[in-house]
Amino acid sequence: MSARDGVGRRRWSVVRTAYFVILAALVLAAVGAQVAAAGGVATGLVTAAAVLWSLPALVLGARSLWRALTYRVGVRLFISYLLIGLTPIALAACLAIVVGYALVGQYAATRVRGEMDNLGSTLAGLARAAAVELAAGRPAAARQAVEHGGQALPDGMRLEWVLDAPSGRSSSPDAATLPVPRWATEAGWQGAAFAGRSGYLAAVARRGDAVAAVLLPLDLATARAFGPGRWYEARFVTQERPSRPNGNSVTIAGAPNGAAKVTVNGRPASAAEIEPAWLSGRSGTGGTWWQRVRLFWAWPIPGPRAFASGAELKGAIVLTVIKLAPRGALAELFAPQEGVGREFKTMLRAVGIVFGSLYLIAVGFAVVMILRIARATARLTRGARAVAAGDLAYRIPVKRRDQLGDLAVSFNAMTESVRGMLGEVAEKERLAREMDLAREIQQSLLPPRELTSGPLALVAHFRPAAEVGGDYFDVLQVAPGRIVAAIGDVAGHGLPTGLLMAMVKSAVAALAAEGRHGRDLLERLNRLLLSQALQQRMVSLALAEIESDAARLEITSAGHPPGVLLARDGTTEEILLASLPLGHRWPDPPPSRTLAFAPGSRLVLYSDGLVEGRNAAGEPFGYEALHAVLAAHPDAPPRELVGALVDALDRHLAGAPLTDDLTIMVIEHRRAASAG
Repeated sequence: MSARDGVGRRRWSVVRTAYFVILAALVLAAVGAQVAAAGGVATGLVTAAAVLWSLPALVLGARSLWRALTYRVGVRLFISYLLIGLTPIALAACLAIVVGYALVGQYAATRVRGEMDNLGSTLAGLARAAAVELAAGRPAAARQAVEHGGQALPDGMRLEWVLDAPSGRSSSPDAATLPVPRWATEAGWQGAAFAGRSGYLAAVARRGDAVAAVLLPLDLATARAFGPGRWYEARFVTQERPSRPNGNSVTIAGAPNGAAKVTVNGRPASAAEIEPAWLSGRSGTGGTWWQRVRLFWAWPIPGPRAFASGAELKGAIVLTVIKLAPRGALAELFAPQEGVGREFKTMLRAVGIVFGSLYLIAVGFAVVMILRIARATARLTRGARAVAAGDLAYRIPVKRRDQLGDLAVSFNAMTESVRGMLGEVAEKERLAREMDLAREIQQSLLPPRELTSGPLALVAHFRPAAEVGGDYFDVLQVAPGRIVAAIGDVAGHGLPTGLLMAMVKSAVAALAAEGRHGRDLLERLNRLLLSQALQQRMVSLALAEIESDAARLEITSAGHPPGVLLARDGTTEEILLASLPLGHRWPDPPPSRTLAFAPGSRLVLYSDGLVEGRNAAGEPFGYEALHAVLAAHPDAPPRELVGALVDALDRHLAGAPLTDDLTIMVIEHRRAASAG
């Protein structure tokens, strides 16, 4: 525990002690006040002590409970998964309920609107028939047409009418005070209208000077006769002048005890418009709950007008309150499709936004928990990686007092113990053994230093600059007298380059076994290297395909030092092929040359460790010294020529270490006289 942690613990101990001292003083003072018969003071002190005790106790209790429940990482992840997995389900269920409610409500409104349209059409037909009779001078026939048509309405609906012609005016008894709607045109009109404070569903027709108006009062009697025997019922609430200038508001509050009401623009609907008991959420006593339950919806009849003037009343409202059985609505809902109104779409969007926001909040809370756990786990992971890399002095910061914090403390103690036990000598010995094993594995991957295939003879020399080298050579026998020689150099040296060399060797062998050679083989190998996530992947490589029967040599290079062809007549040719090494994105395919390789010819391939070998003065061996050795041994067999090159390099180095791996290959097409 650090000094800072100790100071923090002492401060917390002082605060806790002071809290309990103050609490005890308040309790003792309350007891003393009670003994002294000061009831008011005692009550105040007890209240203060209760508040002082309850608030911190609740906070500390909740904090302790939360820590106890979430101490284990698995519990925290489980809580996170519950929040992410179950919250959308609960929100989706709520959304389904709200959407279902809106859907059946809107469907009921659509059905009611259809019924109202049918009634309006009936009224319009009666008004037109009466206007035609009035225009023909038959007022008695006009009255008879209206009265006879009114008998076709459902029982309980009371029709009112006003007929006016040059011959005189007539009306139903209840419409005697209604004005004549002379504003109507020859096209007629139907819809909601206000005459005084009463609302009507009206239709007006005109033929010349003859005007006929047929009205259906939107009162309780009409509402009770509306839609008998269906799964929905309706009541009408009308307001000619709104009490709120900023728009209409409707509130439907139902209660099973009947103490319910509908409030429109702040004014409750009267009992003459809606019976309070009608707003009960259930209907009847028989059947299941689902059969008895009722829902409410509201639909305003658009565009009410003043019956006297025909002016549209912008602030007036004719509201249809619908009481529906969801069971009946759902049974009928997916019959012939009905239109879905803009109100339903707007509500659906609003509900989606609200629930989407709640879902994002829940997901955010879960993400915060997961991130906090992930950060603690990341600190443990970084510590483990640092120790795995050999940094035993690394310590994980302990920022949590839970299971992860305990694990970090244990990890720090473990690394300290391991650091004390491990010694420098043991570490060096282990590394030396591993490098010896890696060197042995690498040596076993290389082919024999001497090889014969028909008239072709090959001698190779390999010397790594470190325990594990990055040079590579291989000889693949395609057929007797036909070989593919490969020589490569991985950038750098040591164990990583040795592993990359082993991968290149395996890839070359696999591609050659597939029948790849030359440019095709190198291009495929380069694509393979580029696809690997390697920090160092630059490799120079040269391929020499030799056919003794055809006396032909084809050499392809990817950034490798130029080979040297020693002809039978003693001439020397350096095979220059400018190209980029493997591990780069090539603008062009690797270059290739085909040369004659007659009996007596020799091919010398080498890595840059030969020409770049530096002595103590920093002078490289160089290409001139290489060609001088080759010129001094024009007829030397491969073994002697390789030995001469190695001896010359060693003399130049004079005991200085190699700066890079050394590989030399000499391939000879032997003369027929020496083939045996």
